[in-house]
Amino acid sequence: MTEQEQLREKICLQIAQKKLSQLEAAAVLEISLRQVQRLYAAFLKDGVVGLASKKRGRASNNQLQPVVKARVLELITCERYKDFRPTFMCEKLEQLHGIKISIETTRRFMRESGVWIEKVQKSPVIHQQRKRRARFGELVQIDGSPHDWFEGRRDKCCLIVYIDDATGQTYGKFFESETTDAYMTVTAEYIKKYGRMEAVYSDKHGIFRINIPGCIHKENLTQFGRALKELDITLICANSPQAKGRVERANQTLQDRLVKEMRLAGINDIEGANEFLPAFWEVYNEKFAVKPVDPRDAHRELLPEQDLEKILCKKEYRKVSKNLEVQYKNVVYQINMGKPIRGRGLIRARVTVLETLKGEISIEYQGKPLQFQQYAQQEFQGEVVTSKEIDRFLKEKTHRKLSHNHMLRKQRLGIKKHIKCLISN
Repeated sequence: MTEQEQLREKICLQIAQKKLSQLEAAAVLEISLRQVQRLYAAFLKDGVVGLASKKRGRASNNQLQPVVKARVLELITCERYKDFRPTFMCEKLEQLHGIKISIETTRRFMRESGVWIEKVQKSPVIHQQRKRRARFGELVQIDGSPHDWFEGRRDKCCLIVYIDDATGQTYGKFFESETTDAYMTVTAEYIKKYGRMEAVYSDKHGIFRINIPGCIHKENLTQFGRALKELDITLICANSPQAKGRVERANQTLQDRLVKEMRLAGINDIEGANEFLPAFWEVYNEKFAVKPVDPRDAHRELLPEQDLEKILCKKEYRKVSKNLEVQYKNVVYQINMGKPIRGRGLIRARVTVLETLKGEISIEYQGKPLQFQQYAQQEFQGEVVTSKEIDRFLKEKTHRKLSHNHMLRKQRLGIKKHIKCLISN
């Protein structure tokens, strides 16, 4: 018997011995007088057995049917759902198989079958809590998430994630690696969809700020930092991953859910994944996004003078030679004489070389475009790459081909001639 049933037995004995009235017993047991009368009548009829619960030893009315339980155990242990977590597994059981059970029941079945092992809770690290921003578009946290998104069906790639701080509204796209072009592409798509955000919150990667030790030119900006400045968007660099924890936690969730959603959809490449993402973001934001404190939208429309294609591109400054030539990425461009500049005014002038996200090159002087043509292709002299894209760079680059007059080629020809002379002699 339980402690409650033992207490009721003592109270019923005191009532039988006239030591306690039924009204007083109701106050002690904290139940109604009618319930005391029912318990005392059962005690007089069957003794102590009458006070025991009639449900003891019987199956629950709400228990899962054996056929349904067997089906659930079959699904959670199959290869298709081998690494699903309880919450996500519960959603897919209802969504794909029409089996509606609670998350705790799913977790219990997964624990009993050995496919789910709960992690040991670590001692919490205390960080100062920061409130969400009030309005949608007031602050957007951005980050790249390199991961084996296709579980070995192709090489690793990177998901660029943009998440609004006020609502948790998420947007992103797949790229081969985390690069300036990738962030510019997602920024352009985000602005076309929602408008210009007020501020962007990122880490301290070289894409966002200059990290050269001892650099005294604090006014220097990266290509992405310069583009945000022209769009009047404030760039904030976090001092730690915990400071931009919202996007970091979103990456963990996506590395679990998005990977499995793409597996179920049979997606094996970046092109198919990017076509799948719009529908995924719609469902994902409906589930995880929240309402902002202030319903006003902080996004701003583009100004008439703000051309996204000319802002979200690479801009380099070059000095024109006396032959009206400009060199950019080992290519020499010859500027054609004509409007808007004539004569010697362009010699030693400082011009801007623009490279769009599509790879198109244009040259401007004082904001006006110049006509030019490609004059010569020079030898490859080396290229600066970031640590996050060096793996992709090494995979894509082919072996360098030596020119016909290269020193090493001449040495090889000399060695061959020397060997032929030895053989002939």
